[in-house]
Amino acid sequence: MQRYVQGAVAGYDLGNETAQISYCLSPSDKPETVSQIAGDEDYLIPAMLAKRTDRDLWLYGREAQECVRRKEAEPVTELLKKAALGRPVEVCNEAYDPVALLSLFLKKTLTLLTPIISLDRLQAFVFSVEEVTMPVLEALRQAAARLELKVERIYVIGRAESFFFYNICQPRELWTQDVLVCDFSAQRLKTLLFTQNRRTTPIACFVEEKEQEQVERFPDTEDADESIRNGMKLDGRLELVLHQELADRRVSTVYLIGSGFDGEWYQKSRLLLCQDRRVFRGNNLYSKGACYAGRERIKKGGILGEYAFLGKDMLKANLGMHVARRGVDAYLALLDAGTNWYEAAKECEFLLEEKNTFTLRITPLDGKEVREVLVTLGGLAQRPARTTRIRMRVDMTDVKTVRINMEDLGFGEFFPATHKFWEETFSL
Repeated sequence: MQRYVQGAVAGYDLGNETAQISYCLSPSDKPETVSQIAGDEDYLIPAMLAKRTDRDLWLYGREAQECVRRKEAEPVTELLKKAALGRPVEVCNEAYDPVALLSLFLKKTLTLLTPIISLDRLQAFVFSVEEVTMPVLEALRQAAARLELKVERIYVIGRAESFFFYNICQPRELWTQDVLVCDFSAQRLKTLLFTQNRRTTPIACFVEEKEQEQVERFPDTEDADESIRNGMKLDGRLELVLHQELADRRVSTVYLIGSGFDGEWYQKSRLLLCQDRRVFRGNNLYSKGACYAGRERIKKGGILGEYAFLGKDMLKANLGMHVARRGVDAYLALLDAGTNWYEAAKECEFLLEEKNTFTLRITPLDGKEVREVLVTLGGLAQRPARTTRIRMRVDMTDVKTVRINMEDLGFGEFFPATHKFWEETFSL
């Protein structure tokens, strides 16, 4: 039964192999994850579609898997990857738009959520993906637009950021030291290490991602003895990786996620992990983290006032400028550290003081020195101080490059606008 709620958010983790959906019905609730089977913890949805070969019918998830196994349907996998590439996908001798297929999969999976809460009641919908690129971002935006999702805010974040939000929304005793995620949901193990620099304000947090190539699943086998031997080999390789990751570090908590950890094969590794640290096993960390990310984005203040996530897609410095407001010096924040570069944008208007120049201030959060960038508006006639109004838009072209666009709006009848336009870029 649906509830009318204020502040409800949803987190949708979408990988090439699986998807999962979590939700918060109110800002005070902990995220819950949608199960495909009522009363069961069946959270992982196979990220695939399949078209029946005998009629025009599309299936998704486990039903699609089963029909493909029986050779009654033709599969489409890696939906997000194919939508980002943008090339037509051939299914049953017909070509399909990959974004349309992704949108169809999203539509079908979201039917699991709508009995709990109507999508138009959500204040934020957060996609969590392996890596955010412009093609991935555009594919998800187009797919969401086709669904006509009536959500106030739609965001896309990487799984490292999902982990960050999940982590800092847990009891603080779990993350006063470093935190490690061992993600074995794909063919190879991936580790994510959370660290923080408490000497900065806000506290700078980092997630280091590593592909652990030596820990890779063995092919399935029906030979019981061979399966045991493979498990022992894999356990030894995992133990070696864990020794390397845990050496000279104070790791207070470890999360084991992914179907690769099914079974009892990692006995020695488990003993190492459980030495003076908390260990958790589960599969819905990323979708819950996406929920927490949505919740923090829509509310004012909160934990983001204390902590800034400086992931690989994040700005590593604050950008602003000093201005005069009613005769009092003030600081105008333009771009904030901890913001995804593709979400970072600001538009403002200000009056030039003199010499057709102004200064932007860059304040890194990694301990480097503060620096200033002088911007000169060439070709603009000299006017008295504070008689030239400039409209400026600031955004990023990549994680390191700031772009500023400026336009002369003049000063009323005294100095008519020329609408002269400037664009500059510089490194953050």
